[in-house]
Amino acid sequence: MKVALIFPRRRYPSPDPPLGVLYLAARLRQRTGIVPRILDTTFARDAFAFLEEELRAGKYDLVGISAMVTMARDAAATAELVKRIRPETKVILGGPHPTIMAERVLEHPAVDAVCLGEGEDTLVEVVERGGFLGVSGVWYKEGSEVKRNPSRPLLKDLDQLPFPAFDLLDFKPYLRGWFQLDTVRPGLRGTSVLATRGCPFQCTYCQPTLERLFGRGLRQRSPAGVVDELQELQDRYGLSAFLFADDTFIADRGWVHSFCQELQARRLNLIWGCNVRADLARKELLAEMRDAGLRQIRVGVEAYSDRIRNEVFRKKVSREQVEEVTQAARSLKLASQGYFMLGAPGETREEVQATVRWARRLPIDDVNFNLTTPLPGTYLFEQYQDQVALPPEDMDYYRRYAFREGSGLSQAWLSRQRLWAYLTFYLQPGRFWRVFRQVFGSGAWSRFRMKLRRVL
Repeated sequence: MKVALIFPRRRYPSPDPPLGVLYLAARLRQRTGIVPRILDTTFARDAFAFLEEELRAGKYDLVGISAMVTMARDAAATAELVKRIRPETKVILGGPHPTIMAERVLEHPAVDAVCLGEGEDTLVEVVERGGFLGVSGVWYKEGSEVKRNPSRPLLKDLDQLPFPAFDLLDFKPYLRGWFQLDTVRPGLRGTSVLATRGCPFQCTYCQPTLERLFGRGLRQRSPAGVVDELQELQDRYGLSAFLFADDTFIADRGWVHSFCQELQARRLNLIWGCNVRADLARKELLAEMRDAGLRQIRVGVEAYSDRIRNEVFRKKVSREQVEEVTQAARSLKLASQGYFMLGAPGETREEVQATVRWARRLPIDDVNFNLTTPLPGTYLFEQYQDQVALPPEDMDYYRRYAFREGSGLSQAWLSRQRLWAYLTFYLQPGRFWRVFRQVFGSGAWSRFRMKLRRVL
């Protein structure tokens, strides 16, 4: 069977490789010997022209398409293209969007099936059976009827999975464009790594979607297994840095301690960054991580207002904890980045402006200001769906305000506030010169353009 796995990222190129697709490819190769073709449109000049050429040449029997909500329309257009070129090709969609909105996705005539939740062993079984009948974790169409197979149990031991198949990806543009630690040192040769699946917290903008994808709680790879992967990446690609893509990397302090010990013992001399929760990131823990190469933390701040952060978003993090962790990072000479959301339901103009002012005052080096977006399946969507003004396929936390205009908030006003927030944050003297070095350093402009596409 000839298999292609498509990652139809088009609007917002990113130097973060599609790890989910790479895990699928690696598992399929490990279990069946079949080497799938990965078609990644992230850096294609014309995504659909590239896909058409590849699909016509490949004549694939099965095409899997990865889809987040923000890629839903491109995923549907990709499915149409597959069927137009070769109608007998079976098309299955996987990822967050099909998992949460399986019935809606299956309404599209070009989609034969969806994979719900973890897809590695589901894909293997689809290939081995030559179809969808009886495959746990798959819903599929049989004529006009939707067949719902049982859910697939979660993988108990993540170390059973092979490392992501970076060798099947055109990895050069990812390494060339990697900007995730530019605040630390522009031009580092790095990539993203995952150590865990799941999240034990209940923030309304993520849950229960993460639980439907990865189950309740947190599953972890072994520290030695993660460092083995880093060793392989360094040996093969000359890696000098990496970023943990995990949302809750420091949820288990004992695991973090073991990882830091393992990384130091191997003497890879890699520098790295990770996401942290402000209520868990104690200064002594950050110091231990710094000794193992940590150079940047990323903190979910969300909003200045305690009402918005803890009642609407259920973050359960105080303003004081955010200030403490950012001060601790500064004292340890760690770079820090804050994530903020503007325009929560019920938020006032004054509260938005307070968030923007607070971001400027915090001792952080980088920011992300996104428009609050109630992704389907989340508590935020369920609680406020009567205020949602956009269909799921049009949601875009960089560009579109998803809620009905109210409390003085509107698409136009929030867009202006977002732009003003970035300008006033980065035009402060200390931050301005860091940005200047990032823009005008060697090969830096192409990296900076990727960042700008999310802002302008």
